[in-house]
Amino acid sequence: MWPINTKPAGPQRAPHRRFLKDFAPLAANPSAAGEPENCRRNWRQFLRIFLHLAVLFGVFLRFRLEGRGFQLLVAVAMAALPIHYALPYRLKKIGFVAISLVGLGVVFGGAVMLTIVAAATLLIGICYVPVRWGIRASLVGAVALGVASLRSGTVHSTLPAMAWPLLGTMFMFRMIVLLYELRHVQKPERLEDVVSYFFLFPNLTFLHFPVVDYRTFLRGYFASEIHQTQRNGLKLMTRATFHLLAYRLVYHRIYFPMADVRDPATLAVFLTANYLLYLRVSGQFHMAAGMLHLFGFSLPETHHNYLLATSFTDYWRRINIYWKDFMIRVVFNPVMFALKRRPRGLSFAVATGVVFVTTWVLHGYQSFWIRGAWEFTTRDALFWGILGVLVTINVQFDLRRTKRPAKADAFTPRRLAIRGLKTAATLTTLMLLWSLWYSPSVTEWLGMLSRGLTF
Repeated sequence: MWPINTKPAGPQRAPHRRFLKDFAPLAANPSAAGEPENCRRNWRQFLRIFLHLAVLFGVFLRFRLEGRGFQLLVAVAMAALPIHYALPYRLKKIGFVAISLVGLGVVFGGAVMLTIVAAATLLIGICYVPVRWGIRASLVGAVALGVASLRSGTVHSTLPAMAWPLLGTMFMFRMIVLLYELRHVQKPERLEDVVSYFFLFPNLTFLHFPVVDYRTFLRGYFASEIHQTQRNGLKLMTRATFHLLAYRLVYHRIYFPMADVRDPATLAVFLTANYLLYLRVSGQFHMAAGMLHLFGFSLPETHHNYLLATSFTDYWRRINIYWKDFMIRVVFNPVMFALKRRPRGLSFAVATGVVFVTTWVLHGYQSFWIRGAWEFTTRDALFWGILGVLVTINVQFDLRRTKRPAKADAFTPRRLAIRGLKTAATLTTLMLLWSLWYSPSVTEWLGMLSRGLTF
């Protein structure tokens, strides 16, 4: 039975007035409604941020940056950002997931959206089954094998083909991170945290996506004042725009096929242009991180001046920082712990070698989900093998280097020249390795070098 209202009847307030009265304390002081200070709203500041975003969106449209799907997704994000900004703190993550679902439907259609939601519900639901971690991991692996058979075409399906690379890019690495977390936590994770971690809406148009760490993702949520977080995101998006425009300039105006290398000058131009094509990856990664900042997720930068690396370990620390952190946490640290009784130099060498072998295997795994085919070639093995050996040698030198007393920070001409030579040597070696990785075959790469070094 419904409870009987024993209060005397009286004049009832209009629903809209009652809503405004309940919402007024929240608008005036978010902390009064249990919201963090970092969530405090200031519409004047938000308007400036939104206008900056609108200018960037105009640049995207003018230069047709990253295609129509990306532009549609940015339009959805711009339309939803004021609504998300006005939502109470407790509803913001739910709103963020709703934005991702709307973007998924707008860009790819309802059939793809429903397929992704169904598969994601199954995978995330397995993580909450009240059984041992090993059983849950095995169930996730079994589902992944089933989806992989659909991705490869081994099992015929009438479901939309675009759903499988999308599902792969959303779950192929983040599910590994989540399972690693679930193995070490004492209580179940909040469902809204897990769902928002997988449904990162920039991932819908960037299939190559940074491996966001789950704990970093949660710790960064409204970790700083929201307007400062949004301004940092706009800086990342602006930097990403320059990277993507520079990539287009290099690709359309400077880059040429490997077969056109004829002398040292053309070899130098080809190696430089071929290496700078990575600007697209760094631009996409910065753009994705910047867009997440707009919705309160304060994440670290994805790349840090990787063209200025002075050694191979320095390069590993600067390029694709999220991947480096992922490898250290999931591979390097467990191997080091298993070898803790071994000599330090040997432990570092073995752990570094395992990291690069795993990186090689996982890049083939990534290629399968995105392109539908495994890529394990001689070029891949040589690239990751040589780079792994160089990093391992660098690590050994770093371990044996004696610590010197700190000196003044000012660069002397000698120190500046040495740093320049180190940077040039590192960059030249990396450009050669990069050209090997992207060459059609090892034979053609050797032929290019033979022609390019002929005066």
